[in-house]
Amino acid sequence: MHPQIELQFYWRHQDIKEAITAVAKAIAAGYDTKVKLLAALPQFSTFRIALAIDALITADMAENNLGTLSIHPDMDIVFELLKGKFVLPLSLKDAKAPAIRRVLLNKLGCKNPAGVETLLNISTPGV
Repeated sequence: MHPQIELQFYWRHQDIKEAITAVAKAIAAGYDTKVKLLAALPQFSTFRIALAIDALITADMAENNLGTLSIHPDMDIVFELLKGKFVLPLSLKDAKAPAIRRVLLNKLGCKNPAGVETLLNISTPGV
């Protein structure tokens, strides 16, 4: 029988995960300027919104072009990855290898696997 590993993705920035989610979804919905974001997300402070934007830009999942933000389509994949666990025919050693994880993310359709790994951590409890 082949070895199997269970992978689960979770936010690297646990303290601002709600703000990152809200900002990414708001930008995708057309709230793509500072004024629009602040109006659309009154539950978050300006500081938390700025931290979320910074995390997204650092991961190359958002872009600021003359004050207008855009979101990378890989964010849809990020949200899907967070929903569940994956059981894959890998050894624990292979699952921990960055090159293998990037290949897996590429196979899932990610154009920016390094950005996904900047936003998310992966846990590998045994199956």
